[in-house]
Amino acid sequence: MADRSFPLPLFPLGVFLLPGEKTGLHIFEPRYRQLVAELENALEEGREEHNRFGIPFHYEDVTASTGTLARLVEVNKVHPGGRKDIIVECVGHFETVHFQSILDPKPYPGGAVVERSMNLNEALSQTHRSRVTEIKNLLQVKEVDVDALQNETIKDLTQWLGLPPAHKHRLLTANGDQRKTFLDSVLRWTILVLQQEANIKDGFFPN
Repeated sequence: MADRSFPLPLFPLGVFLLPGEKTGLHIFEPRYRQLVAELENALEEGREEHNRFGIPFHYEDVTASTGTLARLVEVNKVHPGGRKDIIVECVGHFETVHFQSILDPKPYPGGAVVERSMNLNEALSQTHRSRVTEIKNLLQVKEVDVDALQNETIKDLTQWLGLPPAHKHRLLTANGDQRKTFLDSVLRWTILVLQQEANIKDGFFPN
C-alpha cells in the first residue's frame, strides 16, 4: 500500500539535515516571511501539527524531489523591514509527489509529499568500518577525541564526517550498491585529504 500524501509548504534551499539537527535561516523574501509568520502562529498556539514545512534540497539550479521536513524552533531576531533570523529543526524527510511554484492562495511554493525513510540505521560494512578506523587514527594525531565518534550506522558516520550538503544528500538518498559505492569513495577521499594534511605538517608537500 502506497504512503498517503499530504500538503506541505515548500522552501527550496541548499540545506539537508538529519533528524534533530538544527540550522539558522535568514528570511527576507516576502513570500517566505508570510510562511514564517504562519509557522510562528502555529508554534505560539501549540498547533504543532501545523508548524511544518519542507526544504527540498536545491543545488546548482536543480531542486531535488527529496528534502528535509522541518519545524520552526524560534525566531532569533527581527530586522527592520520584516526580515527575520530563525532556527529550524529537522523532524524527518520527504519525497515530493506534486510541486506547485505558488500554493494558491498562498504566495509561497508547496505541494503534495510523502514521508521518506533514508535508512539511517543501516549498519556499515566491514570494509567501511576498516576505512573509518583509518580515518580515526589520522584524526587522533590531530588530537580529536575519536572515542566520541560513533560508527555503527550510516547516521553515526554522517553526523561527524563533515560532508558538504550535496554529498550528504547524495549519500542518504542513495540505496543499495549505489550507497555503498559512494560511501566508499567518500571515505577514500577523506583518508587522502587527512594524509596530505599530515604530510604538509611534517614538511612534505604532495605533488
